[in-house]
Amino acid sequence: MSPSETQTPFVLVVEDSVLVAMAIEDALQERGVSVAVASTLAGAIDLVAARVPAAALLDIHLPDGESLDLASRLYGAGCAIAISSAFDADAIPADFGFAVQFRKPVSPEVLAEWASGVIG
Repeated sequence: MSPSETQTPFVLVVEDSVLVAMAIEDALQERGVSVAVASTLAGAIDLVAARVPAAALLDIHLPDGESLDLASRLYGAGCAIAISSAFDADAIPADFGFAVQFRKPVSPEVLAEWASGVIG
């Protein structure tokens, strides 16, 4: 097995609201899920440079850009994707049908349930 196959799967949370990110992180950790949190697109890109998460919960609008390109890249690498946005569903392009969409506000428990379910 390669080193990446022996590592515990983790969920990437990309959310610019610190309190929301902390609540999601707590909900995931309560389920025994490893979590990496970024509050910016650049921070998320740095986190996934070394290792692809099993699942990603992405806020669509971040201080330094939108997470749509990152979502596509991660999905192409085999990562399950969920995108959250306070905007209507049409804010996310139609070709992002691979991503589960959550409309804000959404309970951290709902997001954690989805993530823990897809990583098994």
